[in-house]
Amino acid sequence: MLNLRVIASAALLWLTSLSAHALCPDGAIYDAALSACVNSSDAFGPFTDKMVGKCQAAGGGQACTKLYPYLVSGHTINVLRWSKSFTASLRGTAACPDGSVFSPSYGNNCFEQRSGTTNNVFGNFSAAELSACISLSGGSSCYTNRWEAGFYNSVQSRLAASPPSGGTFNNKYGAWLWYADGIGKTHVQIADQLKAQGVKRIFIKIADNTQACSVYTDACLKATTDTYKARGIEPWAWAYNYPNNSAAQADALYQAARFGYVGFVSDVEVEFDRKSTELSALFQAFVAARERAKTDGWIAGAATSFPLGATTWGNPADHGMRVDIIDQYVAFHMPQTYLEVWGPTYMADPKKWIETTNCEYRNLGANKPIWNIVSTEQDVITSAQLELFMAAAGPNASIWRIPGGGTPTSIWNDWAGINWERSSFVESACGTGNNLYADYLNQGSPVPPTTVPYWNQNSNAVNPSGTCSTTSVAMLTDFYGITTPSTIGGYARTPDYLINRFGVGQTVPALAAIFNTMAAERGSAVRDSGTTTGTIEELRARASQGKPTIVHGWFTSSGHIMVVTGFDGANYIVNDPYGKWGLVTGSYDTSISGKGQKYPKADFDRVITDNGLGNDLWLHRFD
Repeated sequence: MLNLRVIASAALLWLTSLSAHALCPDGAIYDAALSACVNSSDAFGPFTDKMVGKCQAAGGGQACTKLYPYLVSGHTINVLRWSKSFTASLRGTAACPDGSVFSPSYGNNCFEQRSGTTNNVFGNFSAAELSACISLSGGSSCYTNRWEAGFYNSVQSRLAASPPSGGTFNNKYGAWLWYADGIGKTHVQIADQLKAQGVKRIFIKIADNTQACSVYTDACLKATTDTYKARGIEPWAWAYNYPNNSAAQADALYQAARFGYVGFVSDVEVEFDRKSTELSALFQAFVAARERAKTDGWIAGAATSFPLGATTWGNPADHGMRVDIIDQYVAFHMPQTYLEVWGPTYMADPKKWIETTNCEYRNLGANKPIWNIVSTEQDVITSAQLELFMAAAGPNASIWRIPGGGTPTSIWNDWAGINWERSSFVESACGTGNNLYADYLNQGSPVPPTTVPYWNQNSNAVNPSGTCSTTSVAMLTDFYGITTPSTIGGYARTPDYLINRFGVGQTVPALAAIFNTMAAERGSAVRDSGTTTGTIEELRARASQGKPTIVHGWFTSSGHIMVVTGFDGANYIVNDPYGKWGLVTGSYDTSISGKGQKYPKADFDRVITDNGLGNDLWLHRFD
């Protein structure tokens, strides 16, 4: 029987379950680009008042306001339902749906200011926010993606008044999947059952030796990982590995990043007993594959934001397993602490044997956190014993394996005895760091480039060759809903309005003043905190998160300014107001649109810093 291990957090941060928790009708998932829950054909409200008005103006009639009953997290909620294509035509292209603006004052959500009635804040709301809403007797409204602004503030006050403390946090209990078809269920059915059970992570086999996507076809689908993510479950990939063919085996990690998994776990067992050279080669290959996935744009942020972990024997000393070698490369270890396999004496005292395992790993050189796995596949261990195991193992414990395919389905009854919502853990012996965890639900793939409206400076009425700065600001004021691209102050183009009112604004303070003046006048909370000491690391981090910035660089001999909308690991994605840059100073093709251009990071970085250290960027940050 092959035993498994899980990959865990690389930078194990303590988060308080603030991951996006889309409150969608059953069978729907949250579409961030559309800012709505969707299925294959429809989008579900609530929608902004302006969108409803546009629907009515387009002749939508009663369909614009008709409500339909749907189950949302087990609650019947009445929601609007429009076709996806029609919703897209009414939404607009800004970060927030037409009629709302991005608001840091309201948790970076979209804020809708309304006349003569309550203002609104639109989700995706987090699980913590949902819990606070329920505790404040928000009723069925808690299960919608739009809350009154005043009530949203009450939710935040409730969260602030009850901060986690003293080792109290939500868990990330997980379960391992052998084969989906082997248990006769689709991934949708599995995901629904895991969600109902309370499972937060699933570990899906993606490879065995060098056989990966050609064999594990269902695992190598973005639709599979999206299925679990839509239900708040982190999808992790795992592979059973062997000595030799390291690069070919490590490609499974690359594929896992490509298909939206949040991390990767290598299962190394008897084949690696007392084989240090082969073990080192395998994990070095994993690290190289991860860097390649980062370079190719499949991993957002640092490469280590896609964690690598390892699972192996619960008694590694008996096998000569070089835990100290593994520890150099992984974010955590996952011992197979299979009490059920070991016998009644072990099952009778789970905490003792978890601590024995922890200490053995520490003695063998494990400095990283330890996430113990328990087996239930023989259906011998009891619910009470499982509950003791999960409590002692910490919030990252997991179970081998999901019942079915040769294991009794009655095992589900054993799992039902576990407190899947446990939020308090006492640190076990040799357990330093074991009770910390990170939420990786949305870190498996890069954030797509932000859709920022585009203006070409060459079409400006005044000084077209010298107004890149104000033209870039115009893109951001349109993006945040502060301005609109038509009939503003008697001008048909936002850049012309801003240039005639404020001038060129070529310095960092002058450019920031243009944006901040407009934002204040229009009631937007967004502000430009421009700096002349920005760093390349900050620029990449913000771009990877879909946060637009404005930068200056020597793209031309006199200097040039543009909007950075994304970073895919290899290229910056930009809205260049002058056209397409030829990657050397002064080289431009102005006949080509600069919208969504991709500029290689090495060429881009070279011209945006003067001192060569990458810490003197003219950088405009919008928050």
